[in-house]
Amino acid sequence: MFQELVQKYKDKSYDELGKKHLDELYEYLPKIKAEEITSVEDGKNYIELLKKFREAVAENDKFHGKNYSQLLKSVLSVGEDGLYSNNLRFIFELIQNVDDCDYEKTDFCCLDMKFDFYRDQIILTYNEKGFTPFNVFAITGIAEAAKNISSTKNEIGEKGIGFKSVFGVAKKVWIKSGFFSFELSKNNFTVPIYHSANHFKGTQMVLYVPNKAEEIYEEIKEQYCKQEALLQQFFRKLGISCFSF
Repeated sequence: MFQELVQKYKDKSYDELGKKHLDELYEYLPKIKAEEITSVEDGKNYIELLKKFREAVAENDKFHGKNYSQLLKSVLSVGEDGLYSNNLRFIFELIQNVDDCDYEKTDFCCLDMKFDFYRDQIILTYNEKGFTPFNVFAITGIAEAAKNISSTKNEIGEKGIGFKSVFGVAKKVWIKSGFFSFELSKNNFTVPIYHSANHFKGTQMVLYVPNKAEEIYEEIKEQYCKQEALLQQFFRKLGISCFSF
């Protein structure tokens, strides 16, 4: 299925995609099996296919009204008019995303959160099995189903909506997971842009936060790093067994 889609759409631009094309891509892109992505080149081809689909959908959004795109960004942002009032909400959403993942050892979920003041980056690295095509499809959407489907896990929220809270602080996010490597930007947060990288074991998210890394670090340290703090309780509730900050 995957290789057939690649061949069919490799020479098409997003503005050549009609309703039948979009219907086909919407049906099959999330259904591609992880086993079909066996190389960095496969990961790149999937991102490029998804990019064309998301670009075409974004282009059609203008028919909702000229200000629709800006309104959507505002609603999903952090602030008085947005979905989230707490500018640190993205931390909880990303950690919840970590908890929703699949791991080789279910009792060992390890999260590393690094603040790079020199590059103005927040880097989250965790030891999940790695993104599947459905995971990539869902995280680039806005109201897709939860990241994993499991009868043994109680998953919270729509992954697309929750993840978008990162753009309350980040200009862009680079995601590396398995054979997938792509960026999402604040200006166009549903359209993935392929970013060259080798296979990455686990998942890493690099948040680019111009002139904010140290400020966010101090705020998180002050509010959430005490043993009785809400974030610490959140870790214990989720069963995250290894966390460094």
